[in-house]
Amino acid sequence: MPTVSVIMPTYNAGVRIGVAIGSVLTQTHPDIELIVIDDGSTDDTVTIARGFGERVTILQQENAGPNAARNTGLRHASGDVVALCDSDDVLLPNYLTEALAVMSAAPPRTWVTCASQLMTDDGLKPYGFSPFGEVPRDQQREAILQGNIVSIFSVFPRAMSTEIGPFNEQLKRAEDWEYWARAILSGWRVAFQPTIASYYRQQGQSQSSDAGAMLDAEDAMIAAVAERFAGTFTEREEQLLAVRGRLGSATRQRLRARDAWRAGDFTGGARQLREAAREFPLYPGVRGKAITAGVLAPLLERLPASSGLRERLRNRW
Repeated sequence: MPTVSVIMPTYNAGVRIGVAIGSVLTQTHPDIELIVIDDGSTDDTVTIARGFGERVTILQQENAGPNAARNTGLRHASGDVVALCDSDDVLLPNYLTEALAVMSAAPPRTWVTCASQLMTDDGLKPYGFSPFGEVPRDQQREAILQGNIVSIFSVFPRAMSTEIGPFNEQLKRAEDWEYWARAILSGWRVAFQPTIASYYRQQGQSQSSDAGAMLDAEDAMIAAVAERFAGTFTEREEQLLAVRGRLGSATRQRLRARDAWRAGDFTGGARQLREAAREFPLYPGVRGKAITAGVLAPLLERLPASSGLRERLRNRW
C-alpha cells in the first residue's frame, strides 16, 4: 500500500484551512503524510495548522506564489505518491482510496485526475474533473493542446515529478495546465476517477475567473510548451499549434462569436463558431453551438432590427 504525500500550499487561509486539513487527516487510506507549505501568511493560518499536532508537517517560506509552495512540498515529500490539495478545498474521506484504485488498475506511467464538485458562496454546483470529460489515452496529446483536460485534484507517482521537473514558478496562471501538458508530452497519461470525492471552492472573483487575463496566459503557456517540445509533434499537432497561434484558443473564439452575436452580427458569429468547431474538435460544446448558430443566424438576419424575438435571442447568447 503506497504512502501518499499530500501537498497543501496556503496563504492567509485561516478561516478555511482547518476544514481542508481535517479532510486530509480523515481519509480512509491509512498511510498519509500531510505537508502544509505556508507561503508568507500574515493571519493565523500557521497557528491553526499547528493545532493539528504532529500529523501535519508545516513548512514556512516568504511569499512566492502557489507554484513555489508546491515545489517546496515536492522537495520534502517522501511518499510513493503525491496528491495536491489547496487549503480552501475539501477532500471527502474516500478521495485517496478511490484515486489509488484507479491508478492501480491503469497501465504504467499513469496518474489520476478526480471528479469534484464546485463549492461557491451560494452552495454546491456541478463541476466534474474537466470540461472535456474522460479523454482516451491516444487523444490526450492533442486534447491537452486544446484545453486543460486535468483537474488540480490529481494524484500522481512521485516518479512523474522527478522526471518532468518542478512546477513553473514564473507562471501565475495556467500553471497546472502547463505541468500536465509537460507530463503528457513526456509520455505520461492520465486516468479519470469519475466519482465525486472532493469539493473545489470558488470565491468571488478568483484569479481563474478573470477571463481575459486567463486566456492571454493560456496562449503564452501553450507557446512556451510548443517551444520546449519543438520537433516532437505530429503533423496534426503542428497544425493545431499553428491555429492556436493564429486564432487563440477555442474559448477565445467562442467569446468572439458571442460578442459578434450580441452586436447583431449573427452570420459572423456563426462563422467563427464553425471555424472553432472545425479546428478544435475535442473541445466540448463548440460543435453544438456552431450547429445552433448556423440554423438561427439566417433566420435572425431576416428579422427587422425592431423585432422582439431578434432582440431576445441576441441578448441570450
